[in-house]
Amino acid sequence: MELIGRVLWWSERDENGIIVDTTGNEFYFDRSVLKLKPRQVIKRNSVVTFNYNSSISDCLCAHKVQIPTANKKKSVERQYKQELCINL
Repeated sequence: MELIGRVLWWSERDENGIIVDTTGNEFYFDRSVLKLKPRQVIKRNSVVTFNYNSSISDCLCAHKVQIPTANKKKSVERQYKQELCINL
């Protein structure tokens, strides 16, 4: 199941970070799970889509983390805001 979240923080040096979903869950991710297109850069507050890796039981981990393409970015951000309002 694909989820939508916002990058809470990202370390360029360590190449890892945290994504927070619309319900407040925090998911760890690192460079190995990023699916970036050329010239896409992951940074704080980026809205991303990702899957939850349920095979890891110690913490919530994201995989298949992607930044929406330019033509899908607004609709993904709108969906993120709608889900955020529903979960408040």
